Amino acid sequence: MGNKDFGGRITMRLSTGEAISLRGTLNMQTSGLSTEAVTNQDGSVDRTATVQPRRFEIAFADRGLDHDALMKSPRFNVTFDEEFTGVTHYFTDAFVTGDPQTNRMTGEVTGLTGVAEKYSRRDG
Repeated sequence: MGNKDFGGRITMRLSTGEAISLRGTLNMQTSGLSTEAVTNQDGSVDRTATVQPRRFEIAFADRGLDHDALMKSPRFNVTFDEEFTGVTHYFTDAFVTGDPQTNRMTGEVTGLTGVAEKYSRRDG
């Protein structure tokens, strides 16, 4: 049975030891497959699967992180710790994709997605 608790403080830490202060929603796509329904001419339905990377979408506070260095960095591991729920997420051999945008009115950086070779989770 799954946990019924969500939210609270979530810490993002890179394998370099650097912590990134998240802001707003953290979305994760943790499945290695995307499936789609395909309808045949006789009305029957088949399913096709496409292999995909595990991903996480982040928004964070602009605290001077060098965006060029982040985009060009070697692959790294990322850990997300959910303090309230005790759940920890591990993304292994990750890199960042997207186009970083900084909102100078709110100080929020958006437009980035982390892509990883592997994902695992430890429940608290």
